[in-house]
Amino acid sequence: MKNVITIFTVGNFFLDAAMEHGKKLAKIFSAEIEVVAVNHTTSPIDYFSDNDNNRLLYVMPVSPNYKLTYFSQRYARKWIRKSRVPVLVVGDNEPKEQDYQQVVLPLDINCQEKELALWASYFPTYSQKNCPHIPKENPLIHVIYNQYKDELLRQKVQNNIDYVVKLFGSLEVPYQLHPFSKIDNIHIYGLQFAKALKNSVLLYLIPEHYSFIDLFFGPIVKKLLDNKENIPVLCLNARDDLFVLCQ
Repeated sequence: MKNVITIFTVGNFFLDAAMEHGKKLAKIFSAEIEVVAVNHTTSPIDYFSDNDNNRLLYVMPVSPNYKLTYFSQRYARKWIRKSRVPVLVVGDNEPKEQDYQQVVLPLDINCQEKELALWASYFPTYSQKNCPHIPKENPLIHVIYNQYKDELLRQKVQNNIDYVVKLFGSLEVPYQLHPFSKIDNIHIYGLQFAKALKNSVLLYLIPEHYSFIDLFFGPIVKKLLDNKENIPVLCLNARDDLFVLCQ
């Protein structure tokens, strides 16, 4: 199993929050912690290595205000784009006791979003394995999706749902399906859903190319990283060589 969680620190109050999130995840995944201090002369790009087979994920503290931390959402997006390792984006709030027990997995029409399902399954799997104090009924994956009226779009979403149901069934991980209608964007709605749960992490697969809508209204990932609720967002790149964690 990959056994290193790298925490980028910035030398202020975001440090404590990032460290606590890293420690909590290290306990869940039975991983080691690596702390890397970054500033405007020490770039985190040095730690984005496709050859690093031991790194599980990065923890990156991000602020909407670029004056508060090295990682504004704009800088964060730049670095995340270069990483094949998942990046967990956190704000300045320390994790709550039950954080990471509830996982919000938005699914839409992109077939590559199936890659998120594997990472979603890791949280309850390793929580039950390495955190015996957590009641078995607590870890849960919430699969949220839009029921489009358009038959083609509806079928594309259903293909992803069918895959997830089969995968989670074979892995024996707990999940619930939450169909919605009249949702403009299921990923943005995921923030509201995660906020209502109060102790969750939101998963998002960054598309390889921005759409016309992204270019006109701004990319979805910008809105997710800017979320004022400080909901942790685990970002993965849509890439052919995205690794799979061995269980």
